[in-house]
Amino acid sequence: MALALVLAFALAGCGGSSGSGLSTATRAQLTPLVREVRRAAESLDRASTKRALANLQRAVAEDQQRGDIRPASAVQILSAAAGVESHLTLVPTTTTTVTTTTTTTTQPPPPTKGHGDKKKGGGGND
Repeated sequence: MALALVLAFALAGCGGSSGSGLSTATRAQLTPLVREVRRAAESLDRASTKRALANLQRAVAEDQQRGDIRPASAVQILSAAAGVESHLTLVPTTTTTVTTTTTTTTQPPPPTKGHGDKKKGGGGND
């Protein structure tokens, strides 16, 4: 998914110097999370992508609360993550459909006994 690459570029755009919105340590922490999102998205694995995005979003929020990432950088990364997440609806789910076919056979009805039929074994006029 191309948006997973956008997410990687968003992280790269945050830089690693003191003038950017992301410290080197924070960048080192987030980079593997972005790679995880990208791998899952490229594999078209919806569940894994959702988990990876949740991990990334949680880490960005925690880093922002600690002051390790500037709000503008957090918004940039989270916006890219939201773009990936919104495109997950385009990824087919991996559900399995089972179709069961039931065959019914119809048998002809048993012959009806008419007035001229004789019963065997009973006492009668043999």
